Parts: sequence; structure tokens; C-alpha cells
Amino acid sequence: MNRDFNETDIENLLRGLPPAAASPALFQRVEEELRLDMSWLSSTTRQKKIRWLAPLSYAALGAAAAIAVMAALPGITGPDTPAGSSGITAVTPAAAGGLMPVSTISELDDIRDDGIHYGADQMPVKHLVVRGTERHVFIDPRDGAEVIVEYPRQQSLVLPVSFQ
Repeated sequence: MNRDFNETDIENLLRGLPPAAASPALFQRVEEELRLDMSWLSSTTRQKKIRWLAPLSYAALGAAAAIAVMAALPGITGPDTPAGSSGITAVTPAAAGGLMPVSTISELDDIRDDGIHYGADQMPVKHLVVRGTERHVFIDPRDGAEVIVEYPRQQSLVLPVSFQ
């Protein structure tokens, strides 16, 4: 009994086959999964997020760190500094509570040319005003904390000029 089937005969036979019904266990698993996936919609205990709390806490931490650094460095004094002292002293590892200097960086921000003037001896000199920022970096060897101190500086330079 050897029957030769054409492709159309096979397709017709396959179309006539009914699909197998899903088992009750499969229905139960699908319902349970759908219930778990949709459970977040039915939760009514949503917590309100306070969006301003995180930036405020970072600002408070920064202010506290600045106050701690200002209190730890003896070279920075308040408005009641005597008129004879400048208020800025050299910070050494012993004076700064064990801080070790790491680097000093001088940055030039602006150079103003005030032109050529003639001095008392009738020699031409060029006047320059140099503004910049000086940055000192210290590190605490006990815990690895880094302290950065920046202060502005201004220098007036007088350079000799020769017209050759």
C-alpha cells in the first residue's frame, strides 16, 4: 500500500487536523504569571519621591566639608585679624594636622598691559599687571583625604625696554 502524496494533499490533510487543546496546568500557570505581572498596577501604597532632598543633602555635605577644612587650616583667619598680619600663613605638615603638600599650581587668568612709561632715570620700562590663581593640594596620609586650597593673586611687573 504505497500511496504517493502530492504537496497539496499533505497540506489539505494538515489543515484538517484540529489543534491540541491546552492542558489545565498550562492555563493555571499563564493566569498566575499574568497576575504577578499586573500586580504592580493594583498596588495603592506608592511612596512619593522627594526630589529636592538629594541635592539639598549634597549641598549640606559640601558646606559641612568646607567648614571642617576652614576650621582645620590655621592659616585662614577671620575679619578680626590684626592690621599688621596678612592672615595667610604657610601651611606645613605639622601645622596642618599631618597634611602633606602634593602640588602647587599657578594659573594665569589675565595679563593687562599698562604700556611703556619712563622711570625716574629717564629709562623706558613696560608695566604689566598679571592676575592668576594659585592652587595648593594637600593630602592626609591617615585617610587619603585631599584638601585643595585656591586663592587669587595679582602681580605688578616692571620690565626694562630697549629700542634697538
